[in-house]
Amino acid sequence: MTPLGKLLMFEEAELAEQFNALLDQQQQAVNYYAAAAANTDDPTMRQQFQQVQREKNRHIELTQRLLEIVD
Repeated sequence: MTPLGKLLMFEEAELAEQFNALLDQQQQAVNYYAAAAANTDDPTMRQQFQQVQREKNRHIELTQRLLEIVD
């Protein structure tokens, strides 16, 4: 394998690692906002927490697609 090929493989592995770390962080955020929505009595706050949770889920989907491209 050429040095360039080795470098590209390393960069792909590094990107995959970073995307996986990002997925973990995003999932933690989804869990946080889901718990916040479940634990509030304020309907407006519940809606806001649920909206953020939906946005975080969308970020997870996009990051998973990026990870598929890298893998």
